[in-house]
Amino acid sequence: MFVKICGLKTTEAVQAAVEAGADAIGFVFAPSSRQIDVATAKTLAAHIPESVRIVGVFLSPSMEEIEETLNVGLTDLQIHYRTQSMEQLRIFGLPIIDASTEEMADVRLMDHPNPGSGQVLDWGAIDRPQRPFWLAGGLSPENVRQAIQMIQPDGVDVSSGVETDGVKDIEKIRAFIQRAKEEL
Repeated sequence: MFVKICGLKTTEAVQAAVEAGADAIGFVFAPSSRQIDVATAKTLAAHIPESVRIVGVFLSPSMEEIEETLNVGLTDLQIHYRTQSMEQLRIFGLPIIDASTEEMADVRLMDHPNPGSGQVLDWGAIDRPQRPFWLAGGLSPENVRQAIQMIQPDGVDVSSGVETDGVKDIEKIRAFIQRAKEEL
């Protein structure tokens, strides 16, 4: 199971996620309590091996906002509520993770309409897309196995579900990754 841990803001959290087996780390550039600036993202990215993807997470970004983050070492762009066409975003040469129904995205993100809120997506309402998709929206160490068994996504993406009082919790990060990667 592909696992992305999103919204990391500290070296300790990045290292814990990498050591526990995360496949991707998400840096939030969108306005949020998890938002980081480019300089911080660059510093954190230095602790991420090449085998782990670095995903830039954006909310209705301008092309300039995306361009400003490229020197971080992003390997993927995750766009929520985009205003550009998929063709415009392709100029960056990175895979696109998209929460819309856009068929040209590389990965479809099935997330709650209020991303990052910790609210659980209605799993029963998911219509499995024909292309790779990741499940997000209210996942936690306690429910990720059930979600994987029920939905059978290609990957899972978590942020608030591995936090305690709004701060990334190292033990929750480890538990989430371990449970997500357990054999079915």
